[in-house]
Amino acid sequence: MWYKISHLGGNMIKNLFKFSLALFVSAFMSISAKAETVITVVDWQSGVGGITNAYADFIKEFEAANPGVKVEYTQYTVSTYNEYLKPALSSGQGPDVFAVYPGPDVDEVMGAGHLVNITAEADDEWKSWLGNNINIPELSRNGNLYLAPQDAFTEEIWVYNDMIEDLGFELPAFGDSYTVDEWVAIGKAAKEKGLDGLMFGPVESWCVFDGFANFVNQGNDNYPEDSLGMALDGKISWDQPMFRDALNAYKTLNDNGVWRKDSMSMDYQVQAWGKWLDREGVGIYCNGDWFISSAPADYNTPDSLGITMMSYPKLSKDSPMTYNKATGTNLGINANSPNKDLAMEFVKLTNSPKASMTFASYGQIPANLAAVDMGALAASPNLLFNEGIKMLATEGRNTNIYYSQAEPMKHLYDGIMEMFLGVTSVDEIVEKMNDVTGYSG
Repeated sequence: MWYKISHLGGNMIKNLFKFSLALFVSAFMSISAKAETVITVVDWQSGVGGITNAYADFIKEFEAANPGVKVEYTQYTVSTYNEYLKPALSSGQGPDVFAVYPGPDVDEVMGAGHLVNITAEADDEWKSWLGNNINIPELSRNGNLYLAPQDAFTEEIWVYNDMIEDLGFELPAFGDSYTVDEWVAIGKAAKEKGLDGLMFGPVESWCVFDGFANFVNQGNDNYPEDSLGMALDGKISWDQPMFRDALNAYKTLNDNGVWRKDSMSMDYQVQAWGKWLDREGVGIYCNGDWFISSAPADYNTPDSLGITMMSYPKLSKDSPMTYNKATGTNLGINANSPNKDLAMEFVKLTNSPKASMTFASYGQIPANLAAVDMGALAASPNLLFNEGIKMLATEGRNTNIYYSQAEPMKHLYDGIMEMFLGVTSVDEIVEKMNDVTGYSG
């Protein structure tokens, strides 16, 4: 009897142990599932294959080095990005890592307390990778870096070589460009064949500002003084040749049909770019090196380069060459993130020498060129990538295109767009800009 009871009790104890163990394992698995840390990363690089592929590698490496951590990466287009980001940050539910448009957005997001001061919190190793980029003006405020540069680029015009040849024009020397008048002639010749001279997507305002800033710098007798920045601050008058000539260059290109009339409703990154890929236009206005990985493969083979990069239209044959030498994606760390330390480690990884080579392997020019072998970068089988490296190294006037004067910039953009539509004049834009910047004479 005792044996049966003790045997029964033993079985009950065993079953109770198994049951408890099962509960423990279940609870542990549940806690583990809940304990998984998710780092959210967002930017505006939708459709840019080189960035997507590079970040896939970064995420794989980061997750392997941090068990239990998952990185969720979401890409938006340039035109939809702020519709997501700003409300998310304001609600307190913003991503851990996010890109910010250079210019007024940096001041807005930093002023609201959403960005970590990278200069203050980065370790010495990270700072050594950044090199001079730790002082890059468009990503810094008050001498401190708030956004970590990722890929680098120049912005310029790309043309199909065979189209230019078919129209009877010769290509300029590398880095140089056609004049405004020459682009008018190219545009007219293209129209006779049912083509556009240039595809243009001015709905994205930076496409307008970039060209305008380059036109201004061609006539800036005080270069490298930032005359455009001074004018936006109301320190100098808009009623002088460098600003009038820039506006007239745009008016000439537009009024002579170098780009189509319905360009005013096109965005650049999807519509204008897509139409250029479909060979509806000879050139793409305001294209950046970040699209190297998305260029038509048939025109970017190791045996034959069928696309030429050139600077913005020149006001005259004697005008100096001007370039935007800037960064593409710029990642900030959410100062209010509960995962701030992990977010910083992820961004640091994207600035590493290894990450630079990863960017390069996918046709994206890394921002931190000091961390890699420039010779190796300019000797890849991707010919346009090599040309992009050369463009960064080309001598020319380096044009700043990111300004924090939000209200004057809005009026400048609106004025240029209204001029394109034929409802305002150069004189009216000049007068308006003097008013809104507070220039008193």
